Amino acid sequence: MTPRRAVYTALLGRYEDISEQPVARETDIPFICFTDRDDLVSDTWTIVKVDIPFPFDLVRSQRHYKIQGHPMLDEFDETLYIDNSVLLEATPDAILDEWLEGADFAVSQHSWRDRVIDEFDEIIRLNYDDAGRVNEQLLHYAEAYPDVLHEHPFWNGMLARRRTPEVAETMRIWFEHVLRYSRRDQLSANVAFSIGPATVKPIAQDNNVSPWHRWPVDVKRRATMSTATGRRTGPLLAEVARLERELSAQQSRVDECERTADDAVRRASEAEQVLAQAEERAARAEERAAHAERQVAAMASSFSWRLSRPVRVVGTGVRRIKSGGRTD
Repeated sequence: MTPRRAVYTALLGRYEDISEQPVARETDIPFICFTDRDDLVSDTWTIVKVDIPFPFDLVRSQRHYKIQGHPMLDEFDETLYIDNSVLLEATPDAILDEWLEGADFAVSQHSWRDRVIDEFDEIIRLNYDDAGRVNEQLLHYAEAYPDVLHEHPFWNGMLARRRTPEVAETMRIWFEHVLRYSRRDQLSANVAFSIGPATVKPIAQDNNVSPWHRWPVDVKRRATMSTATGRRTGPLLAEVARLERELSAQQSRVDECERTADDAVRRASEAEQVLAQAEERAARAEERAAHAERQVAAMASSFSWRLSRPVRVVGTGVRRIKSGGRTD
C-alpha cells in the first residue's frame, strides 16, 4: 500500500519571506505551509492558517509545528519537514523512500560540527540564544547525559518521519527540552533522540548542497529576530521569581487577614444574634413578671376585702349602739 505523504514547513511572523518549491510541480504530494499570516500567498505551497502557540515567542511557536507537527498531518503516513530556507532538489518521494528505509525517523547530521558540545559553544559565540540559559542546559546535560555531548550533532533543517506512537513520543520529549532550555533545537536533539523510543536514522550529507536540497536560499531573513536579546534573562528571571515570591507572601498575609476579618464578622454576627435572643427572652420574662404581679395584686385585694367583711360589719354595729340606734 502506497503511504500517504506530505511536505510541510512553518512560517510564523514576518521573520522571512516564503521560499517557493519548484519541485512541488513534479509530484502529487501536497506541500503545506503553516502560518499565522493572512497576506501570505504561494504558487507551490498550500497555505494553512494556524494560531501562534506562544504569542511572545515566535521561535518556540515555530518549533512547536516543526517538531510536533499539526493535527492536519494526522491523515498522512509519512511527512517531510523542511525549514523555509531549504530548497528541495529531489522529489519528496525520492527523499522519503531513501531516508525512511529501515527507520521511522531520519534527520541530517551536522556537516561541519563534530560534537554537540561544539554546537553549544557556537550558539553562545553567535549570540543565538541567552548564554545563561544555554550554559544551564550544558551543565544539566553534562551531569545527566555526558556521553551525548560528544556525539555528532544534527542539523535538523530536514526531518523525515513516519506517523507512529514512538516518533510522537520522541518528538514530545524533544519539544519539552526546547521549552525548558534553549530554543535552538539542535542543542537538545541528541538527548531527545537518545532517550526517546523512536528509531532515528542519521543522514550524512553536506548541509549546504546535496542531491536532495540546497541551503540556505535567500528568504530576506530579518537577522535580528534570530539572535538573542542583549538583556540576559538569568538575572531578570531571578528578579521576577523574587518578586513573585514576595507577592505570594503578601497575598498569603492578605488572605490570612481576610480570613481573620471574616471570622470576626461571623463572631460579631453570632454575638448580635445571641444578644437579640437574650433581650427577647428578658422582655418576655419582664412581661410575664408584670402579668404575675398584677394577678397577685388582684388576688390579694380580693382576698383581703372578703377577709375583712366581718370586721366591717361588727364595726358598723358598734357605731350604731354608740349612737343610740341612729342611722344617720
